[in-house]
Amino acid sequence: MHLIGEQGVGIFLFVVLALQGGAMLVCTGRFLQIKPEGQGIVMAENYFNTALLILFIPLIAVSLIFGWYQTLDLTHLAIAMPWLIYGLEAIGIALIICGTAMVVFGFLALRSTFQPGGFAPRFQDPLVTWGIYSLVRNPLNAGVLSVTLGLALVVQSLFVLALFIIYLILVLRVLSIEENQLSEAFAEEYRSYSRKVRRLVPFIY
Repeated sequence: MHLIGEQGVGIFLFVVLALQGGAMLVCTGRFLQIKPEGQGIVMAENYFNTALLILFIPLIAVSLIFGWYQTLDLTHLAIAMPWLIYGLEAIGIALIICGTAMVVFGFLALRSTFQPGGFAPRFQDPLVTWGIYSLVRNPLNAGVLSVTLGLALVVQSLFVLALFIIYLILVLRVLSIEENQLSEAFAEEYRSYSRKVRRLVPFIY
């Protein structure tokens, strides 16, 4: 890691995880997104999300701090062009920062209305369209995806890129379920909202 060093990246990742976990705990009173119920694809997405945040990323952070990462990750790409390495790392760090901000602001907007992905809204919950939700409909998913892709660029790892792709596939499947549930629960209010606000990438998708 050329921009902030391997130890710097490892510490940075722990700060990112602390911010996300702290925001979830303070705003929702919970730390994990898993419930022992739901459709198979829903549970797979929730478990994979949790594994990313409490297993894969922390292990990568520890290995970076102790200087083990490039030895342990056999999929690490040895790039010979310094300008490309610097560019990937800069973009990756920016994606991690943006993703973390999306998650934190997502929890601040949701607070007690938060539910794990793929679960139908409760009758008492309003449709949240304020804050970060005025820019993107699924900031929590988008944030974790952004952090994971950013990490793949920072460490130049095919393994982490594969984690991103798997999670993206799971998220897209679950979002289809969520959107049907929200459309049933909030009818035209949600359909109007979804026409105005993008799904995962503000102003783009």
